[in-house]
Amino acid sequence: MPTLEKITIYPVKSLDGLDLGQCGVLPARALENDRRWRLVDMDGRVINAKRSPLFSAIRAEFDLSERLVALWLEPAALTSKAFPETDLVRLRSLAGPSDTRMGRESFHLEPGKGGPCGWLSEVFGVGVLLQERADGGFPDDRDAAGPTLISSATLTEVARWFGFDLAEARRRFRVNLEIGDCDACWEDTLASPVRPQLPLSVFDLPAELAADPYADRPPPEPRDFSISDIKFRATNVCRRCVVPTRDSRTGAVTEHFRDAFEARRGRGMRADVDASGWGSLYRLAINTRLLEAPGGVLAVGSPLATH
Repeated sequence: MPTLEKITIYPVKSLDGLDLGQCGVLPARALENDRRWRLVDMDGRVINAKRSPLFSAIRAEFDLSERLVALWLEPAALTSKAFPETDLVRLRSLAGPSDTRMGRESFHLEPGKGGPCGWLSEVFGVGVLLQERADGGFPDDRDAAGPTLISSATLTEVARWFGFDLAEARRRFRVNLEIGDCDACWEDTLASPVRPQLPLSVFDLPAELAADPYADRPPPEPRDFSISDIKFRATNVCRRCVVPTRDSRTGAVTEHFRDAFEARRGRGMRADVDASGWGSLYRLAINTRLLEAPGGVLAVGSPLATH
């Protein structure tokens, strides 16, 4: 039976994730503390990993019970050819003496220009502010603000395609819920439209419907599923951005990543998946929406059941 194997939240959008044994679900139907904070520049424009590969140079550890974040620079980033020399000079000056956690400092997570914003401003070379939204955070898809979901087998397979390890696949794709005991790309079936059952045989339909038996039927919908007693709807397969194309430690772009990814996805597409509405095959993991008033807790080891 598919089982919840791993929970990861991303307290500050685009920074490192935090693995949890269990996680509460908010009234806004999102995971507690997931994408609770984000960075913006002084003009209010969002600063994220889509816009800046410099996020690859930042490592973060969180202690949410104390609202603390520890930040330091990734040693591999200081010699990366992915960054302009001006950025490297700035990073090296911030790093200080060479060690495994270069320039590590701890900060309180407080909105505004305090907390980690001075340190982060030095990394990015522009002033940044921290915004907070405690009830629901800042999801990419406001219409499907539930957690993203993928199988461990899928991430393992994608890692095999590109010759990196499972940890790197996790860092590149940044999914909340990881499901074990299922095949690679099994989660695609959750978001694959299901046709409603017809009450009659097509041979018994009126002539005007025989050519298109589904003409008067509701449109197909993705499947519903539950983890423990929390119910979800799979809304779609996530459209990916530039972030997975980059090495999570150095920011270096993996050559021809998207083309190779789409070719592999096409060759490995499951027979029970309808990808006709995807637009492109550069998609991985599923977006979800919670169906019932939350307040429950997701826990590693809980079974997943489809409806």
